[in-house]
Amino acid sequence: MPKNSSAASYIVAAFTDVPFRGNPAGVCILPVRIDAGLMQAIAAELRQPETAFLLRRGDDWEIRWFSPVTEVDLCGHATLAAAHVLWRTRVASEDRLRFVMHTGVTLIARRDAVGLIWLELPAVPGQEEEMPEALASCVGTDWIVSSRHGDRWILECSDAPQVRAARPNFPDLMATGIRSLIVTAISDAPEYQIISRNFAPIVGVNEDQVTGTAHACLALYWSERLGRELTCWQASQRGGAVRTRLRGTCVELGGSAIITFEGVLKGL
Repeated sequence: MPKNSSAASYIVAAFTDVPFRGNPAGVCILPVRIDAGLMQAIAAELRQPETAFLLRRGDDWEIRWFSPVTEVDLCGHATLAAAHVLWRTRVASEDRLRFVMHTGVTLIARRDAVGLIWLELPAVPGQEEEMPEALASCVGTDWIVSSRHGDRWILECSDAPQVRAARPNFPDLMATGIRSLIVTAISDAPEYQIISRNFAPIVGVNEDQVTGTAHACLALYWSERLGRELTCWQASQRGGAVRTRLRGTCVELGGSAIITFEGVLKGL
């Protein structure tokens, strides 16, 4: 990539329509391909929980995600942020976008008649399982059920205050090697069915603000008791709302987004 090349870059608040709420993400629209090391350096410079890098490929968009410290295999909120940028800046006009991961898997984002963005992710099944002692000792709250979903764990608490009270030991949690720890309960607010928080220090984010991939687990976990369509609240410091709909083996995640900063990344 020539050193005089530049890339349009944005910071977007995802799963909210209010600036500085929801989950922030960087979005960079690349003019040509760059290597992973440079993407990692840019993500570290932007210092957002995740940054999505986009490169047009015909009618599709290649996408990769980096936290400030590592590449991540999938990031829901940064993909939703990327779709919002493409539509808001009119780089894309079609109401359905295809994002192609470097593994070849394709993610679909679409906008509905009222402007809500829907992102289709694989549903993540799990099974009830006793938590290892090393993990249980660093959770920082009480729970009634533990469930393993691949490299993520869900802990169901007895009520919403227990979710809000969670105070994990982050160095010990990182040492367990799990991708993330999700604590959840039935919501005590009438406008939401469930409440959750998500902790992921292994990727450089002690507490994620609003997590798309966590809700791909939560939608399936709660579906038998609460139904196939949910309105969810992630009770982080910034907070944000996620709508979920089960569709076969996939989960549709619905939310809003708003651009809070935009600029040009130079000298690439």
